[in-house]
Amino acid sequence: MHLLLAVVLLVTGVAAARADDAIPPAALGPRVVRLTYEARVTPPDGAHVLELWLPLPREEDLAVLALRLDGTAPATVVHLAPSGDRAAYLRVAEPKGTVTLTETATVARREVRTPVAAASRAAPADIDAATYAFELAPAQGTIRITDEVRAIARRETAGKPTVVAKARALYDWVYDHMQYDKTVPGWGLGDIPYCLKVGKGNCTDFHTLFIALARASGIPARWNMGFPLAYGDGTAGGPQEVKGYHCWAEFYAPGAGWVPVDISEARKHPELKAYFFGGLSGNRVLFTRARDLLLEPDGTARRLNYFIYPVARADGQEVSSEWTLHYTDEPSGGAGSAQ
Repeated sequence: MHLLLAVVLLVTGVAAARADDAIPPAALGPRVVRLTYEARVTPPDGAHVLELWLPLPREEDLAVLALRLDGTAPATVVHLAPSGDRAAYLRVAEPKGTVTLTETATVARREVRTPVAAASRAAPADIDAATYAFELAPAQGTIRITDEVRAIARRETAGKPTVVAKARALYDWVYDHMQYDKTVPGWGLGDIPYCLKVGKGNCTDFHTLFIALARASGIPARWNMGFPLAYGDGTAGGPQEVKGYHCWAEFYAPGAGWVPVDISEARKHPELKAYFFGGLSGNRVLFTRARDLLLEPDGTARRLNYFIYPVARADGQEVSSEWTLHYTDEPSGGAGSAQ
């Protein structure tokens, strides 16, 4: 009797804890934040030229209401091809002491709710492959479609006639196959053989795998990277610090457009699994889409797996940098949802 009571209490307690941990709808909605993103670099002795790049927010599903750049020297804004990302760029000759570059921005982020099943009945054959060649590329840096990826994609989408049905099957498979776990070395690179073998990782691993499977199924898919905001209703008050990036993916469905998926976030919040297929919470700021990036089109430096943290080079050689990002919630000002 005592054992049965203990089990009942334990199960009840777990259920209550899960209910308390559930994310309320208000925490998914639009946000307006003022953020400060600062990079700091100490150049090595004898350096003649120091260069520093810092990514800037994009304006899909968010509006940049204000943006200011400050630093050791005047910064310029460069546009990165073919992703369309933007970066603040600073160049200092004969640098002495610590070099800084700071962006201060106010951004209004929308919540995205796409009625994807109702909006699109299209099949992959309805997609113009030439128009979406870049988002269908089978070998693009880390996103490489192997025979194993093709086999999984065929198996999981068999009998699914539409783009949306196929994408949902792949979303479910990645959700089931992957665990959000950063304990096994090799996570965070989007290395597809690692993802398939280990089945663990962070958002980079989840969404690189999804993108490869989608492309193998004839579905255009692309990468999104930014910074997360703490879940809340936008009334947190004082400054909050962001410790690391967050990324998600999108697939293209004719009739619905670009449809967001956030599988790693769904893994952390299973009650939101259905929501994060076609829905995207407002607690994030989009910065970049580039993968396998050369900051200079004709540059000889190593390609970047992704670009979200500052990149510094002294006389053409990469050097370490430090960064901090803080934000404060602002009044929403009527920011709404994107349908």
